[in-house]
Amino acid sequence: MNDLDLVRGLYDDDPPPPTREAMAQARARMLSQTGTVRRRPRRAWRLPLGLVAATMVASVVAGMALIAHDPAEPKKPGAANKGVDPSPQALTPRGMMLAAASQAEQQPQGRYWFTHQRTGLPLLALGRTGGYVVEERADTFEWVGRTREDGRAFYGRDLGGEPQTDADIKDWRDAGSPRSWQVRSSGTTRTISIKPGDWIADQKKPPGGAFTIPGVGSFTYAELQNLPAEPEELRELLCEGRVRLTSEVAEQLRRGGVTAAHKSCDSASGVLDKVFFTLTSTPVPPKVRAGLMRLLTDYPGVRRLGAVADPLGRPGIALAASYKSRDGRGTLQRDLIFDQRTGKVLGSRDILKKPGPDSQSWQAPGRILGYWLIVDSGWADTRPKLPD
Repeated sequence: MNDLDLVRGLYDDDPPPPTREAMAQARARMLSQTGTVRRRPRRAWRLPLGLVAATMVASVVAGMALIAHDPAEPKKPGAANKGVDPSPQALTPRGMMLAAASQAEQQPQGRYWFTHQRTGLPLLALGRTGGYVVEERADTFEWVGRTREDGRAFYGRDLGGEPQTDADIKDWRDAGSPRSWQVRSSGTTRTISIKPGDWIADQKKPPGGAFTIPGVGSFTYAELQNLPAEPEELRELLCEGRVRLTSEVAEQLRRGGVTAAHKSCDSASGVLDKVFFTLTSTPVPPKVRAGLMRLLTDYPGVRRLGAVADPLGRPGIALAASYKSRDGRGTLQRDLIFDQRTGKVLGSRDILKKPGPDSQSWQAPGRILGYWLIVDSGWADTRPKLPD
């Protein structure tokens, strides 16, 4: 269990870098689940590296679901290609998801689980050369061994900013193509550079063998293998009962008079978030990954979008649920995107559908207001190396 798992989703949208006291409080809240679990990053990590994971923070989710409607049944896939239709257009959105779930069951396992993730937060560039939107981007890379002795490691880097849309690129060029921008968020003005930073390693050397599903609990590798695969049993795992704690954490909280709270899924978007973090943060076995995808595919209030492209331009298929932002930005649609041919999660994105009372002028319908992408993930038999 590391700091990323403990504090992801606990802070309000886009906070300043946390103090050590704030970090300790956040850790206790995540472990106890006594506060509202907040999801999604709205800002990249910041040094010091001991707190690097704490600043992968989240925007809040509150339910306002889109009702799924897809009466058509999927065509039966051909047997020659193991259940995947070579022409995705021949399938309904539901058929696409079920085909992807079948592929998820084929993913191999190994000794080290790794995940390379990327977040993007659009912000308005200020000053004489501003007036357009730039994305603040960050990467994280983490690997975890199956046993305590295998260890784990965490790295982070600022990826550098860039204008978000073609129109923003034009405005940036008209402004003289500046190499840095002043932006303001959560009452703080800071500078985003176009130049990417280097990978920096967290100096902690925690053991491996522990895997945390945010908002659900901590599991050993062996315990993950025994998780249910049926959609209804998975819903109960994500949404019912109390958060599962390691014995060390449970004892730590007990001394402070805190107990693990009940799990809950308050809306379709809440279930979508729980599935997203389970698939991206934890190496659940292939049968469980497929079961989670099937759970979402037919979940009330989750809409099937069919074929889409993610913010990196990768083709995928998506499920979506709507929610009202608690910060006044309005109604957003959260898309969860999968690679149909492998069943892997490509990431998620938030798209503004209806502006709210506190929306800024640039936050127009259709604008992506944040994303969390999985650049790569999977199992390796040797210790994974940092990506370029």
